Amino acid sequence: MSAVLFFMIVCGTGYAACTGNLTRAADAALEAGKDAWETSVGLLGGFILFGGIVAILEEAGAVSWLRRRLRAPLRWLFGGQATPEAMEAVAMNLSANMLGLGNAATPMGMRAARLLTPENAKLPSAALCMLLVINSTSVQLFPTSVVALRSATGSAQPDVIALPSLAASAVSTLIGILLCKLIEKGSTTP
Repeated sequence: MSAVLFFMIVCGTGYAACTGNLTRAADAALEAGKDAWETSVGLLGGFILFGGIVAILEEAGAVSWLRRRLRAPLRWLFGGQATPEAMEAVAMNLSANMLGLGNAATPMGMRAARLLTPENAKLPSAALCMLLVINSTSVQLFPTSVVALRSATGSAQPDVIALPSLAASAVSTLIGILLCKLIEKGSTTP
């Protein structure tokens, strides 16, 4: 990937130099860096705020409550293919995703994927495929990251997307689960 980026930078700089636009390209690069910095600082505030809210929810027991509520549906989704350790990682991953904390969900999702992958497997298990589908569609009770991004970019109503986001992610997750179950049933039927 570094080679690709290096190639793109060299080509872009070479083109700007050949067309006499090197100064404009440098100004645009500096302006983009400034915009990236301002957006990052704005996002940082949102992530700190929502990270604090999640810490409070964790201390209050809301995250463990959500994890306990997810155990029965997860057993149905993943069947007997998942160990209790894998189910715990899946539950933590999905809890963080449901709270809109994708960055916090990633380490547990990677752990769950590793635990759901059979040793020496050449193909992914049905449980791993289900995890990937659910993570890709990701039902979010509150889209924390998107609200923080909208707030950082000056949106007058950054949270207006919460209900449409919940509806869209719930529908896409339901369809994804149904398709996974249909494919799994079709592959196990003689």
